[in-house]
Amino acid sequence: MIGVRFGGVVALQDVSFDIRPGEVHGLVGCNGAGKSTLMKVLAGVVPEYTGEIRIDGQLVRLHSPREALAQRIAMVYQELSGIGSLSVAENLFLGRQPTRAGRIDWARMNREAKASLAELEIQIDVTRRLDTYPLVIRQMVEIARGLHCGARVLILDEPTSALSLPEARRLFELIARLKTRGVAMVFISHFLEDVLAICDRVTILRDGRKLQTSRAAELDRATILHHMVGEDRASAADDKTEVVLPEPIKGTARSERLVVEGLTLGSDFDEIGLNVKPGECLGLYGFVGAGHQELVQAIAGVLKPDRGTVHLGPKTLRPGDVPSAVQNGVVFVAADRAQTLARNAPIAHNATLSHLKRVLGSWIVRRNEHRVCQPLLERVGCRPPNPALRAGALSGGNQQKVVLAKWLLGPIRVLLLEEPTRGMDVHAKADVMELVAEQKRAGAAVILASTEPELILAHSDRILTFARGRITREFAGQRVTKQDLMHAAEDAGIAASTNVGP
Repeated sequence: MIGVRFGGVVALQDVSFDIRPGEVHGLVGCNGAGKSTLMKVLAGVVPEYTGEIRIDGQLVRLHSPREALAQRIAMVYQELSGIGSLSVAENLFLGRQPTRAGRIDWARMNREAKASLAELEIQIDVTRRLDTYPLVIRQMVEIARGLHCGARVLILDEPTSALSLPEARRLFELIARLKTRGVAMVFISHFLEDVLAICDRVTILRDGRKLQTSRAAELDRATILHHMVGEDRASAADDKTEVVLPEPIKGTARSERLVVEGLTLGSDFDEIGLNVKPGECLGLYGFVGAGHQELVQAIAGVLKPDRGTVHLGPKTLRPGDVPSAVQNGVVFVAADRAQTLARNAPIAHNATLSHLKRVLGSWIVRRNEHRVCQPLLERVGCRPPNPALRAGALSGGNQQKVVLAKWLLGPIRVLLLEEPTRGMDVHAKADVMELVAEQKRAGAAVILASTEPELILAHSDRILTFARGRITREFAGQRVTKQDLMHAAEDAGIAASTNVGP
């Protein structure tokens, strides 16, 4: 029975959990239910806990990830920890590089890395930088790294949250192979279809307590949702697979808030043109690697395009200039919260960081910072609404609320969203997207880029589909289904599933 408290907050209360060799054990629950906390205890990240952990019947006490790894337990986090600027082989052997005569034996390291990946049927060039590969390959490399360290228990935190369908299938194939080798795996996910498809047993948590553990074959999506949230949410808004889009907002070119012309960046996207009006949400849908996510990063100034222009009304935004974009009311919420959230800093620092001088003046006084931050946290529904709490202690959904809260201090003319609900449960998704809807009603132009067709259908007024860095189709004022979107973007799926070699 594991228990964890963070200050006065009970994160886990008498939770029991077991995992067997060759089993995939699903762990589900709403944001804040305690899933990640429980697994961080098992991975040695949270050393302060009550209760016992037994491995093969032997009592152990885990104080650090190093001790967990010594017990052959490894965790692959939702926000991947690989170092993109290093090669695949260097990531696989990080901290354990083979040496010869006091120097790194590069030939041996590359040879052994290639052999280790080949055992998992992963055929890639191990000398290439890790960040040149798609996300699914980077996840596989982290899994392989854990196995290379001898792990027999793998904890996978939201492993499919940013993968296209072809990539998710490839990951499932790897998981199936690991099962045959006797590896025990914990599969944490908000995608209940994935949980039911890949898991043998499922444990449901709610409010830090265990509700039940059942065989996956005995469960369905509606039953899991009922236990997770205490009510039937099987027909939640973001589960839409078919909508009728509204008629496009009428107006002239002058009424357009944002206009993109001929935007091009390497092989990511080419000659993209689009526009969005005040009070409109433009959905950009495609598989991972289709270019739509990189496009919103370029509009925000995070990436600098090779050519093309971004016009905000009569003004042309400077390419690759985030501060200038923010100053003009163009704000960006990234899929990777590590880009926009200082996790080791207090929530108040995160919420006011982009507006220090305007909101707090020349001197930062903590009580003033908290005074400004507190109503923002209450407005976005952050739990707990404690400005002094470290941002990294929050669940993923509440971290995203903090990211949105910081932009509410300034005028939002264009809101750019890249996978804004990644890794969230149905309640947290609804909360975050209601905040987005508030900004749209207030006149902000919204661009929503996602690989989740249900999210795009539920919240878009118009939709552009992407494949291989180009717009393939526009949907406006018509009936559109999930299948329509996926069919229009299927070229990207082919690219994502084959672009894994050297």
